Amino acid sequence: MSIHQLVAASQTLREALTGSLPRAAAQMLLELMASCCALLVKLSVSLREIDDPRVAAAHARLVETIYRYTLREQLHSAIHLESTGAHLLEDEELVAVAESRSSFAVGARQHSGRAHYQNTGEFLATWLGLNSHEGQNRVRDAHLLIARRLMDGSTIAPRMNQLATLYTQAPALDPRLVARVARALDKFEPADTCFQGQPLEPTASNEQGQLLEHLAAELLQEPDRATRESKLAALLATQRKARKKTRNPEPGIYPRGTVGDCDKYELYVGGTQREEFRSTLAQADNPRTNAGKAARSGESSDGVDMDYGAEESGSQGEAQPGQNAGDPAVDELFSSKEPPPPWAREDRGTFFGQQSAEEPEAEKPAHGAGEANPSRNLDSSLLGDGEVPVAQRRLNALMAALRRRSTGKAANGITPKIGMLIQLSDLQDLREASKLRATTEHGLNLDSVDTAQLICQGEIYRVVFGPDGQPLDVGRKERFFTDAMKRAIFARDRGCIVPGCTAPPEMIEYHHDNWWERGGCTSVRNGSCLCRRHHHAIHAGLIGLVTVGGLAHIMLPKHLDPLQIPRRNSVPVAA
Repeated sequence: MSIHQLVAASQTLREALTGSLPRAAAQMLLELMASCCALLVKLSVSLREIDDPRVAAAHARLVETIYRYTLREQLHSAIHLESTGAHLLEDEELVAVAESRSSFAVGARQHSGRAHYQNTGEFLATWLGLNSHEGQNRVRDAHLLIARRLMDGSTIAPRMNQLATLYTQAPALDPRLVARVARALDKFEPADTCFQGQPLEPTASNEQGQLLEHLAAELLQEPDRATRESKLAALLATQRKARKKTRNPEPGIYPRGTVGDCDKYELYVGGTQREEFRSTLAQADNPRTNAGKAARSGESSDGVDMDYGAEESGSQGEAQPGQNAGDPAVDELFSSKEPPPPWAREDRGTFFGQQSAEEPEAEKPAHGAGEANPSRNLDSSLLGDGEVPVAQRRLNALMAALRRRSTGKAANGITPKIGMLIQLSDLQDLREASKLRATTEHGLNLDSVDTAQLICQGEIYRVVFGPDGQPLDVGRKERFFTDAMKRAIFARDRGCIVPGCTAPPEMIEYHHDNWWERGGCTSVRNGSCLCRRHHHAIHAGLIGLVTVGGLAHIMLPKHLDPLQIPRRNSVPVAA
């Protein structure tokens, strides 16, 4: 058959499928489905041989559509097996089905007494070659999202009715995510007694009395995937914490033996130290600071006191004295010659990855001399700027805070910055200390004790929002945002405004909504938070930025958002 004949036949078949198919012709329907599967395999192999990226993109989308349909149909099949009692089939019937020689004109023979399989889950796992747990899980998921079975064999609506509607009627939604959410919510519910004749509907709710299934169904309809998953994870984590008494471990560093030539430790950080530690790691990750570069190379920084991220990409001009041409530009705001606090100063010795001046350089083995990964034992300063793994450069930053240079001079390492967001109403009367709450810039919720401690240790500044309450505007006489402006912009945006982005505060850059080179002024109203990747994407024209109601909104590419709806990130605010 030629390709043209195949296309004509497929069009005829598609037209025939619009009507109802004869249920009595089971054998022919099964043969037709098997033929379609064989045709699908053949077509996929042929499409993979075409060297055209558009074909590859279209093919990948079709395969994903088929895969998601298959996931949904797996649960429908589980209910079909359960409602027909397939696990009770006699051995001869199962052999005939496996060999495709069953006669559907006569009724199926089932065991009247003890059968080979106790339930549908056990049969499903054995019949399809699955793990036993996978078979039972499919049946449980089917009860949550497809249908439940009563003792007489009839079926009723699934337990999670709202999620079931999304699972079966929202083809653009990943069914795996819906199933995970349904399983998680089911753990907050009492065991269903549907089979005993008393089906139980979902009753789990939050502190405000809102049904969790309804909240999850609303979040699942969020168009941005990253935002959707982040909010769902936050919802489930909050409910798990509210329902489970978790014993907090004692903060500290605990030795956990030796693995190969490395010591293993377990680290628990609590209280206000959590924010300090997150800030330190995030600064070590930042490629636009001296501290981040030092942490990657293992060398001491020239002193970096991080605050509120970097200025616009490429806006730093020429390299400063002492700065290599290839080094990242550094905002003066982040450079400091102040020594670190006492706890961050190091003992006399060497930085991690550097030789002491008094110690001769050890002879290094040649590559391949009995080492599976020779680069693991090399001095990290010998590696390229981007070659040091994230975990290694974080360790470098930690070691730099604990040691002292071999010359005895105190190292100017990373000094964590802790910013808190507190409602003005909560600060009106500090005598009500038990009611005081705050949220850090990294999204940690602080209790009254930690909040009061940080208020005592730090200085308080305020950011006032309103049509007449924003004096932070320097026009065009200054290009770069001031420190106060950056604080105000961050307090408003709470992070990168691109939907779904979860970049930490240390990775934030500040963008002129109306570009400086196009006549835009430097003011809070004309500034927005963007991570470095999305900042470059804005300037490259890959994503758009529009102003709605005085706030910058993001326009995603048309292939991601055909409706071109202006959006802002809601994940940092939710945190």
